[in-house]
Amino acid sequence: MIVPTYNEAGNIAALLDELFALRTRERTGWDLHVLVRDDRSPDGTGEIVEEIASGKHRGKVILSRGTKQGLGKALELAFAEALDRGYEVVMTMDADFSHAPVDVVPLLQAIESGADVAVGSRYTPGGLIPGDWPLSQIVRTRVAGTVARGVGGIDPGLRELTTNFRAMRRVVLESIDFGRVRARGYGFQIFLANAFTTGGWKVTEVPISFHTRAHGVSKASVKDVLEFVRIAVQLNDDSPFKQLVRFLLVGVSGTLVNLGSLWLLRQIFMPEDPVGDRVWLLSAAAIQISILWNFVWHTAFTFKRYRRVGGELGPRQILVNLAKFEGASALTQTVIFGAFVVFSNLGVFYLIAQALGIVIAVAVNYWVSSHYIWDWRRRLSDVAAPALASPQELRRVA
Repeated sequence: MIVPTYNEAGNIAALLDELFALRTRERTGWDLHVLVRDDRSPDGTGEIVEEIASGKHRGKVILSRGTKQGLGKALELAFAEALDRGYEVVMTMDADFSHAPVDVVPLLQAIESGADVAVGSRYTPGGLIPGDWPLSQIVRTRVAGTVARGVGGIDPGLRELTTNFRAMRRVVLESIDFGRVRARGYGFQIFLANAFTTGGWKVTEVPISFHTRAHGVSKASVKDVLEFVRIAVQLNDDSPFKQLVRFLLVGVSGTLVNLGSLWLLRQIFMPEDPVGDRVWLLSAAAIQISILWNFVWHTAFTFKRYRRVGGELGPRQILVNLAKFEGASALTQTVIFGAFVVFSNLGVFYLIAQALGIVIAVAVNYWVSSHYIWDWRRRLSDVAAPALASPQELRRVA
């Protein structure tokens, strides 16, 4: 068990006593040792642990000292030390009693039952948060989860993303490239959550009761929040947010291609026609050119995960998707026109009515594109089902 500490003199002795009172060997088959990673706490936390390690819990407590570099760096260094010492299961928890020591046993039991990672979860059925927990804290964790999933693209199947209460097999930690992101604070937790869910590991959420810290104050800061967002941006390039940004960029480029094609076609086919009675034909051609442009870039650039989960697309699948996209484009134009009519009749200024129609149409087009044309989940099931791939193999493909 790794317990990172900074100014936890009021908690650490009692926490160690409760952990060793669990009798984990009798209940789970695992011996419990505790590595306290203390970042030179000025309140004497390290000295308290040192005394305990040489006294009542000799042979079971390890004190690891370092400079204050943030929670993420402290955990990374503690993981390396635990692996160097040969431990087969590595756990983490906070020192402030927000994680109940009694919940350590269910985490170990989940590992013993076959999980590669066991996560102490407030948000899985049976999990609880304290009744006196400030609304600001609840909102912050919920917003953090939304950012992690929307911007970072972390698997929505994992409910608990920001906890420091976990149990992990050594093979899981050995597989993680900790140099991929520079995480000093709480953003390290979503980096780990993403590593678990993208690595093909069996992740089990264990319901826990979360508690208000016993002594001391929270270490979270505005700097941690900013780092959290930065790390989310650095994670999966196929997150919903990044995919939407690519979709909009392609849409803007398609509009420019449409206008440029219309101008070029007019110069080629109607250079001397001042009225342009047949310009609508050229407009239709320009629209089709922009549709093909958007289709190519959505396939190659926007919906990367769709292409990645099943390999290269065959000619038949490309033609099927193109037909679907043509239909989606026709639907888009219908939505724009319909919205324009409705809003105009409601007295909305015509340019605003048209703009509202475009916004609604883009939302509809994106939904159809991501959930019908380039739905990676459907393609994954189509590709994997004939091979009868294992759940772990499917997660690695995804």
